[in-house]
Amino acid sequence: MRTISILLIAFITSFSLTAQDITGQWNGVLKVQGTQLRLVFNVTKTNNGFSSTMDSPDQGAKGIPVTNTTFANSKIKFEVANARIEYNGELKGNEFVGTFKQGGQEFPMNLSRTTIEKEVVKRPQEPSKPYPYYSEEVTFQNTKANISLSGTLTLPKKDGIFPVVILITGSGPQNRDEELLGHKPFLIISDYLTKNGIAVLRYDDRGVGQSNGDFKTATSADFATDVESAIIFLKTRKEINEKKIGLVGHSEGGLIAPMAASKSKDVSFIVLLAGTGIQGDKLLLLQQALIAKANGVSETDIKKSIEINSKLFEIVVKSDDNIKLKTDLTNSINEMLKNDTSAEIPNGMTKEDFVSM
Repeated sequence: MRTISILLIAFITSFSLTAQDITGQWNGVLKVQGTQLRLVFNVTKTNNGFSSTMDSPDQGAKGIPVTNTTFANSKIKFEVANARIEYNGELKGNEFVGTFKQGGQEFPMNLSRTTIEKEVVKRPQEPSKPYPYYSEEVTFQNTKANISLSGTLTLPKKDGIFPVVILITGSGPQNRDEELLGHKPFLIISDYLTKNGIAVLRYDDRGVGQSNGDFKTATSADFATDVESAIIFLKTRKEINEKKIGLVGHSEGGLIAPMAASKSKDVSFIVLLAGTGIQGDKLLLLQQALIAKANGVSETDIKKSIEINSKLFEIVVKSDDNIKLKTDLTNSINEMLKNDTSAEIPNGMTKEDFVSM
């Protein structure tokens, strides 16, 4: 009888340990202001504990390194330090019940083994096929960059000669619809203009969607050559009125449009949507402060960050030598870290990104 009891206890213990196996995929969804954002944590076992990566399918991000993964007493914690993300959850049954935190904001989010399908949101403003106009998938070449760009050309009618606009996306990798969290502003703008007699060319950014090239290494000046290539392509189309080619740029596109127009005699007008109205370095500092404040960062930390970035931006703006710039930035950052080990230094800055602002 005692032997049976020991075996039963051993079985229960073994079952409990198996139930606590957290390796594998954990799926969750954030719902913020009516928008759904899926997140996936991929957990693996290591000699020292656990290691994880995070995916954000709706943002096209995969394999984001999780800085720390801890699991003890049925409680899990994921930290992504550079994004200021933290998730805390407690294992209850087959799911973690917890809270997602980022930048001072908190949202309830549970994680389960069940794959979460993308939510189909009804957006009445979004047009649906069949469209009452002609739509064609097109490709054109940027010979300067030796890349091919893919997009959609819409015409009020298949036959005729029409004025045309080229839609230019904002910062970050964007597809031809400038899609973000299910919103497709360029599709809506294109639909409206085409229905009102204006042809529209919109295209995937280089390295995005069906366009090739490297988005990460490209600058605003490089993107301007993509626009120039689009102009050259449109001039080959018999349906386009060459004397009525316009550019519509949103956000960073509002910076790129004038750059492209200054290089081409074929642009008859430009429209800037939320384009820059002040010098680029000043705009970046203002944006950083407002975003940090909205994310709950303290005024002390915001002030400190602005002071650091102001010094670095000043070095970039004044430099006319890329090689020396790297040395100057490195020396300045090292000096800041030497005097203040808690300083957060922005990365990814190059001279090319700032000279065009």
